[in-house]
Amino acid sequence: MKLSPLAEVKEKFGSRDELIKIVVGKIERPEGMSDEAFEEKMRTVSNRKLLKLNAAHEDMIKRFGSKDGLADAIIGLVCKGKVDSVYRAKLMKLRVAQLLDIHKGLVKKSK
Repeated sequence: MKLSPLAEVKEKFGSRDELIKIVVGKIERPEGMSDEAFEEKMRTVSNRKLLKLNAAHEDMIKRFGSKDGLADAIIGLVCKGKVDSVYRAKLMKLRVAQLLDIHKGLVKKSK
């Protein structure tokens, strides 16, 4: 039986506050937003979204090591080994989940 998002948060992290601390530590804060304002904004996010954000970052770290590694993997698929600094800069502005989706699509397309 699949757990509800609240039950999953309590089982894996103990409390919602612990999950928020973990997610805030992983996610890049928008420019111009203070740490307190960002954490306050994350408190309004649903448990399901917090779990998805945490899972996306864990997947990225496990498979690519960092956001840079993920961007490099995408560039390797798109540019066939050439370094495109303009494209890389655009990729680095995207969220991790978006980058994972791009990579997934490129891998599927290349098969």
